[in-house]
Amino acid sequence: MVAVTTTQTATETQPLEEKLAALDIGQTVGKPELPKWQKPPVTKDENIEWADILTVDLSLYDTKRDELIDTVRTALQRDGFFYVIGHGIPQETLDRQFDIGQHTFDGVSRAEKEKHRALIKENGSFMGYKLPNYWEIKDGVRDRIEHYNFYQNSLDPVTRHPAPIRPYVEETKAFLAETRQKVLRRICNLIDGVLELPEGYLWKLHETDDGRRGDDLLRYMIYDPLTSEEKRKTNGVMLNGHTDFNSLSTLVSQPVTALQVLMPDNKWRYVKHRDGALVINIGDQLAFMSGGILKGTMHRVVTPPSDQQNFRRLGVFHFAHFVGGIPIDLLPSKKVQEEGHVIFEDRIPTTDEWETTRVRNYGTADFIRGEEYDIEIINGVKLRHYH
Repeated sequence: MVAVTTTQTATETQPLEEKLAALDIGQTVGKPELPKWQKPPVTKDENIEWADILTVDLSLYDTKRDELIDTVRTALQRDGFFYVIGHGIPQETLDRQFDIGQHTFDGVSRAEKEKHRALIKENGSFMGYKLPNYWEIKDGVRDRIEHYNFYQNSLDPVTRHPAPIRPYVEETKAFLAETRQKVLRRICNLIDGVLELPEGYLWKLHETDDGRRGDDLLRYMIYDPLTSEEKRKTNGVMLNGHTDFNSLSTLVSQPVTALQVLMPDNKWRYVKHRDGALVINIGDQLAFMSGGILKGTMHRVVTPPSDQQNFRRLGVFHFAHFVGGIPIDLLPSKKVQEEGHVIFEDRIPTTDEWETTRVRNYGTADFIRGEEYDIEIINGVKLRHYH
């Protein structure tokens, strides 16, 4: 497997004067104090059907690695989702990310957001703001979702971002780096064990020995409630069922109960909130490279239970990406070659080509319409989009 060379973003150190000017905060030294995110209470609805999702405790990574590999194997072959605890990221760091995320939406004007609008259709990129009402959910109902996206290889210069966010970009960068090392790298090594690859193989597809890295995406995302009429038309769906486009996805667990996973018995069940936990799933690219051994699970977001319906749902995500230019071909392990199956019969797309196409098409392209789901076809692969 050959990785095509990608352009690496310079990370030169700026003089203090330039940093302060870039932050656009005048003579004020330090960061403006942010409003604290008020964590919504968990639902008291006792009739919710929860997904039975396994847990990986990374505090056991050095002592019980074989047991963790077994857990990951079961989770990714059965559900495609699992919790991660014991990851070593402090709770205050996670909480701070929600403070910054809230500010990203409430502390930036609509005019400023428009200036930093993501060129989704034009470039197949989420860089910047995805503003509400961009995607169609169903029957003309548009989404009420907003997100802001930091791309790892384009985090600098700080002036790339809206002025109110600039004082916090370094914290976002540090959180992304910490998540990659404490979570992504170790999970990749565990999946190496599942697929019988040499330890470190998948990590090197995310970060090569010469320092090239996949263009990971750190996202803050917020859902505003649907109206009663919108809920009626969409059957309560706020984000259509889909698989992720990338390699591995990480969601910081938050209390608003709305994420559902399509379980092996073809029933949608809710993902339960766990304080301090991360929720991990794999995306298309790793599922395809495993020859289908690992499961890229369908998931969606729906209207929360009645005691949470008036809360906005704020999320913090890390979408890991392989280095650009890598063909999405079967991984070179005996297990994958013998037990997996070929995904692409004709031309094999590269990692960045797949991501760009899926970003550009999601929620806007003309798919083959169906009652339960629509079908998108990319390079001969049929992808389902559940209503």
